Amino acid sequence: MDNRHDSVKLALYERFRKDPGALPPMPEISLRLRHLLAAGEPTAEQVSALLEHSPALAKCLMQFAALPLLGHIHPGARLFDVVKQLDPKRLANLVLAFELRQLYEGSEANLEKVFNKRWSLSLQRAAFSAGLAQHVPHLEEEDALLAGLLQDVGSLPLLRELHQWPQVSRLECDLQRLCEQLSAELGVLLLTAWRLPAALQDCARLRRDWCRQHKGPVDLADVVQVASQLLEEPRDDDRLARLPAYQRLELPTPQVLRTELAEVVALWLKLLGGRPLEAD
Repeated sequence: MDNRHDSVKLALYERFRKDPGALPPMPEISLRLRHLLAAGEPTAEQVSALLEHSPALAKCLMQFAALPLLGHIHPGARLFDVVKQLDPKRLANLVLAFELRQLYEGSEANLEKVFNKRWSLSLQRAAFSAGLAQHVPHLEEEDALLAGLLQDVGSLPLLRELHQWPQVSRLECDLQRLCEQLSAELGVLLLTAWRLPAALQDCARLRRDWCRQHKGPVDLADVVQVASQLLEEPRDDDRLARLPAYQRLELPTPQVLRTELAEVVALWLKLLGGRPLEAD
């Protein structure tokens, strides 16, 4: 069966829609941290004790504090010091961003190849989103970082699920097409199950709605759309400049914007473990 057929697309979507168990749970530390925050105002001691259960995660947070990304963050000698300096909501978003990679499990080479490509692009999109948030005073960099990572989050459970669907084509072009066809719908299902805010769900739902118009201030979906277009190949700066989201952000020309963002994007990519972008 060729995965270009609508029947395969529909069957996969119905699998996730009808069986909540097909969707991966939120990563453990993120889930426990959000429960802790929902229960009241946890102390820095409680939060740092939870985070210490994952040495890799604690290391990421310490590296975050050491990078010159946010001027009000002062590197501390202990995880406790970093926790004290971060707003709990922003900390929760950072933790989830650092944990998302573990959603994908599998060893099939063709699926792994597509996952790695899409994950690498998600890291770049997240880095650009965080950098663009500096142009929008009412948005936080950590929120934009997470939004950039979550825009294509539907591809992660989809590629994991396909290990159980040997009848689906393993050609890279077919797998990429299937991800493009289903990522938005599955992303919304997943983020809804995780009870994440509507603003983050919108980033997945609107991932290809390039003509989107809306009233009110610039939102996360606008930022992530611009980040996605900055990464499009082949580059088309005229198309980018015409993008409604780009115009709402009132940004400099694409060429100037890329130059302005280069340093901060490189820092975010370093923190996320992504590969450096190639110089123009």
